[in-house]
Amino acid sequence: MMRSASVALARTGGPVARRLAMVALLGLVAVAFADSSIVVLALPALLRRFDVSITSVAWVVTSYNLALAVVAFAHARARPRSGRAARATYLGGLLFLAASLGCAAAGSVWLLVAFRVAQGAGAAVLLVGSLPLVRRLASTPQRGTALWTGAGVFGAALGPALGGVLTEAFSWRAIFFAQAPVAALGVVAALCIRDRSTDFAGAALDAIGRPRRYAASLALALSSAALVGLLFLAVVQLIDVWRLSPLAAAGVVSVIPLATILAQPLSRRIGSGATTAGAILLGAGLAGMGFLPARNLLWVIAALALAGTGLGLLLPGLTQRVLSDHGPSAAGAAHAIWIRHAGLVAGILLLTPLLASDLAAAGQRAELRGVSAVLDAPVSVGTKAQLALAVAPALSHPARKQMPDFASTLGAQHDPVLAQMGRKLDDVVEATITRGFRRSYLVAALLGLLVLAPLALLYRRDESRRASGAAVVAVAIAVALVGAELASGARAFGARPRLDQPCSSATTQLPGADGHVQQLALSGLDLVACGLHTSREQLVVNAMSWTDKIRSEIGRWARELHLDPGS
Repeated sequence: MMRSASVALARTGGPVARRLAMVALLGLVAVAFADSSIVVLALPALLRRFDVSITSVAWVVTSYNLALAVVAFAHARARPRSGRAARATYLGGLLFLAASLGCAAAGSVWLLVAFRVAQGAGAAVLLVGSLPLVRRLASTPQRGTALWTGAGVFGAALGPALGGVLTEAFSWRAIFFAQAPVAALGVVAALCIRDRSTDFAGAALDAIGRPRRYAASLALALSSAALVGLLFLAVVQLIDVWRLSPLAAAGVVSVIPLATILAQPLSRRIGSGATTAGAILLGAGLAGMGFLPARNLLWVIAALALAGTGLGLLLPGLTQRVLSDHGPSAAGAAHAIWIRHAGLVAGILLLTPLLASDLAAAGQRAELRGVSAVLDAPVSVGTKAQLALAVAPALSHPARKQMPDFASTLGAQHDPVLAQMGRKLDDVVEATITRGFRRSYLVAALLGLLVLAPLALLYRRDESRRASGAAVVAVAIAVALVGAELASGARAFGARPRLDQPCSSATTQLPGADGHVQQLALSGLDLVACGLHTSREQLVVNAMSWTDKIRSEIGRWARELHLDPGS
C-alpha cells in the first residue's frame, strides 16, 4: 500500500509533492558534497579519541573524496545509454545512509575510514542519479541544473561550520547521526519517483572542440584543489594553532557559506565575467590568509569572506559549464563530480606534505624564539630555571600533536611574572606556527589563479570584454586586502627570531644584582660566540671592547650598591 501511494503521489505530480521531493533531493545533494570537509573540525577530537597520528586521521577526510572520485570516474567512463536515475539515487542513498550510521558507531579509526569509503561510493552513485531527477522536477531543466549545482557549492562551503557546531554541541559522532534523517528523506523522495524512467545520457553534447571541453574540466580541477586551503588549512589553523573551540571556529568559517549565498545574485548580474572575478577573489582570500599580520579574527573573517565570494562566483558557473560540455545528465554529472573530487584529493596530496615540512621548520624557529624570550626576560636566575624546566619539553615539539598552552602551565604556579611569561611564550609560538602556514596558503592561492589560464580559452571575443572589467575590480579588491595586511606588519609577524649578532654591542639591561650577574654571563657567551665567527685579529679587538663593557657594567653595579668604583 505504501508503495502504491508513493507511486500515485509521483504520478499526480502536484506542486506540493514536487516541491517536497525537490527539497529532499537537494538536501541529500548538499549533504553528500558537505561530507568532503564536514569532519575537518572534528579531527582534533578524533586524534584524542583514537590516539593515532595526524597522517592516520587525515585518511578520514581523504578516503571519502578518493572513493567518490573513483566511483564517479568509473561511471563516467562506462557512459551508460539509459537507466533509471531514481533507482541509482535510491540505492546510492541507502548505501550512504547505512555507511553514515556505521561511521557514527565506529570503534577505531580504520573502521571509520572503511565506512567513509562506503559513504563516498554511495555519495557518488546518488549524486550521479540525482541530477536528472532534479532537472525533471524543476520548472525547467536549466533551472534544475542551477539548483543542483548551487546545492553542491553551498554544501561544500557549509561543511566545516556544520561539523564544528555538531562536534561542540554533542560529539564527532553526531556529525554522522545528523546525516541519517537527511539521507532517509532523500531516499524516500527517490522511492516516490522510482517508477519514472530517466535517460542517463540526457541531451546531446554541445558541438565544441576538445580543447575547450578539457579547459573547463581543468579549471574545475584547479579550483577544487585550491579549496583545500579554504576548507582545510583555515580550519586546522583556527583550532589547532589558535586554540578556538569547534563552535567558535564554526562561527568564523560560517562566513564562507554566507558569502557564497550572497554572491549568487551577483554572479547572474555579472554574467560570463563572474568566473574570472571568482578565481581572482578566491586566490586573493587565500593569499590574505597567508599574509595575516596578527592573531586577529577580523583579518581572518575578511580573507574568508573574500574567498567565499570568489567561491560563489566561480564554482556554480564553472560546474554548469562542465555539465553542458559533457551533457546535463547523469553522465555529465559523473564527469563533473570525479573532476571536482580528484582536484580535492590532488590538493590534499600536494599541500599536506608542504604544510608538514613548513610546520616542522616553524617548530624549530618557535623553539629558538622561545629560548630567546626566556633569556631576555627581566627575571631572576631562579625564575628562568623554573621557566626552562616548565617550557623546554613543550618547546622541543611545539607543533607535534597539539599546541602547548604555556599560559595555563605557568599560570598554575600562581606567580604573576611566570603567568605573564606564559602569555608571551604563547604569542611567540602561535605567531611562528601561523607563519608556517604561509607557503601552503600561497600555493593554494596560486592554484586558484591558475584557473584563469583555461578560462581564457572558454570566452568568446564579446565575452572577454566583460570578463576584463570584472577582473579589474577583483584585482583592485585583492590588492587592497593584501596591501593592507602588508602595511599592518604581515612581513614581521611570526618572522625568524630577532637575535643579536654575536659581535654586536647590543645589550639587555637587567635590574638588580642578579641582573648584573646575568649580564656578565651573557656578555661572556657573546664573546665566545663572536670568536667562532671572526678572525683572530678581530677577536682581539672585540675582546678589548667587551673588556671595556664589563668594566662599565661593574662600575654601574658598584654605583648602585653605593661602593667606590675604584676599590
